[in-house]
Amino acid sequence: MSNNNRVFYAIQALGFAPHDQLCPLDPSGEHVGSGTHPSGFVVAHGVQSVGINTTFNLEQVFELGQLELYENIEGIPDIELTAQKVLDGYPLLYHLATPKATSATLVGRSNERCFGALNIYPDTFDNASGTPLQSVGMSGMYVSALTYTLNVDGNSTEDTTLVGNNKQWVASGLTHFAPSVFDGSDEPLSLTYSGGVARRENILMGSGCSMAADGTITGVSGSIWPIEIAGIDSSGWNLPSGDAYAAHLQTVTISTDLGREELFELGRRGPYHRFVSFPTEVTCAIDITTSEGDLINALADPSGGTNLANQKIFIWVEEGTRINLGAKNKLSSVTYGGGDAGGGNATTSFNYSNFNSLKVTHEQDPAGLST
Repeated sequence: MSNNNRVFYAIQALGFAPHDQLCPLDPSGEHVGSGTHPSGFVVAHGVQSVGINTTFNLEQVFELGQLELYENIEGIPDIELTAQKVLDGYPLLYHLATPKATSATLVGRSNERCFGALNIYPDTFDNASGTPLQSVGMSGMYVSALTYTLNVDGNSTEDTTLVGNNKQWVASGLTHFAPSVFDGSDEPLSLTYSGGVARRENILMGSGCSMAADGTITGVSGSIWPIEIAGIDSSGWNLPSGDAYAAHLQTVTISTDLGREELFELGRRGPYHRFVSFPTEVTCAIDITTSEGDLINALADPSGGTNLANQKIFIWVEEGTRINLGAKNKLSSVTYGGGDAGGGNATTSFNYSNFNSLKVTHEQDPAGLST
């Protein structure tokens, strides 16, 4: 019986390994028997929270002749792993979960599976090191949803959801989990060159970047924003204006739900693949403190037949994350509000969307897809 009284942040560690480093495999590609723990774990840094949700799918069968249940059939379980980390110079969760991706695009990372593991250590330990009390391993996990949030108040974060069908708790831990990653001296990898965990000052505005019609980026510094936002110039740059930037950007949230669907076949209980339901929508919400209003015209019969034009969005975070939403983002809604009699400031929220275009790169990507 465990002597732990609780589990708290200092005694948990989350790690990922490539799916194909587990052994042995049966002919259908499933991991069987003992010895299924992977090697080559990479431990995630900067993790703020982690959660695991398990759903046992039950299907009821009744029959003529009796009221009582005939059989309560147990389907395959659904495992959902959710985690949040700060942007800190270390590899993104998205990249740790897709370490052998063929390209940085959504489709290039879509078929990647990984082994995720959470180690829990004694509650008398200062750090997540040594032999854990328990480990939970989740094999065949696919990335299902992503959210990147760049805050004016607080830290910039990544939220990732993975889904799969296999989860197993193991006493004494997964033997190949790195035992000495956390020793009390861990700190952001970006501390020496960009000030550590990304905050509002670490979102690079500047200038020098340009985007071609196919979304290819050239140049060496700066983000590209929709030019229909007041203050953004014709190149998509948010340039200084006096002691501030021309557009007062507050919060940016990029999200996509990949909507994984299972493929089954006769003779096999579990799915043989979980595919992304392309086309999939990618959204980008940009909140600003407005000085004049949203300045977006919306006419039933506009000149030229359209109110909108495609917009380019590319965001550069100083610690190494780059988020490219391509050149075909359109404004789906805009909201003006605030500035009430209680003394608040007026704000505008611009909500953009595209389909299938999301390329997230990082200098520490284990797949080497840093551009």
